Amino acid sequence: MKNVTIIGAGNMGGALIKAISRSKSYKVLVYDADSAKAKTFAGKNTVIMGSPHEACLQGDIIILAVKPNIVLNVLDDLKNDIKEKLVVTIAAGVTLKKYEETVKGIRIIRCMPNMPALVQEGMTTLCKGSNATGDDMKLALDLLSHAGETLVIDEKNMDGATALAGSSPAYVFMMVEAMADAGVLEGLKREDAYKLASQAVLGSAKMLLVTKEHPGELKDRICSPGGTTIEAVKVLEQEGFRNALIKAINVCADKSKKLSGESK
Repeated sequence: MKNVTIIGAGNMGGALIKAISRSKSYKVLVYDADSAKAKTFAGKNTVIMGSPHEACLQGDIIILAVKPNIVLNVLDDLKNDIKEKLVVTIAAGVTLKKYEETVKGIRIIRCMPNMPALVQEGMTTLCKGSNATGDDMKLALDLLSHAGETLVIDEKNMDGATALAGSSPAYVFMMVEAMADAGVLEGLKREDAYKLASQAVLGSAKMLLVTKEHPGELKDRICSPGGTTIEAVKVLEQEGFRNALIKAINVCADKSKKLSGESK
């Protein structure tokens, strides 16, 4: 059993704590300045640590789940405790180069998970630093597979992946809320409306993943000539549904680039 140290028990760190602690292959050592918050995510294989230094010294793999604006300072503070250990970071917009400049020789893997990791249905993208090995990447992939699906990408695509997968659950939650509001307007009970909308999203996503068919083709099958669905699709097009999503994802990616200092 390997010890996985997670520094930070915020929303995303907490989701990873819950996901990884379900595995019998890992013992999860958690440090957060707010120990009460860390305890809310604790499972059977979880130990709440009183010091980040002790947590890192005992860990085989270190996950930095702190905010982008402090992650480099935290790393610098812990550099003597993580020597020769694999470090995984989830901070948006902070490049591998910056980690490697902060700690020389660091074996670093940058990743971007998303909130559905909390229910083991997350999507995590990963890229490795210059000192990380292929075995390091295999270890990170196995570790994060407990939170859902994983995908290795080039770092140049990480900002786009952050906007598309890392942040997109927020867009989906907004859509489900709006769909449920419409159902309530039509007379449905609130809880029934949420269930109908949520299952529609879940089922639609599974169809795409299982059939691997183009989303446009699947949409066309539902749109009968002169029917109710095509009428709704017409309104979505008129109101700029697709354009709004494209713009939202683009500005999210731009924000990620600004955080990394690489925007033009």
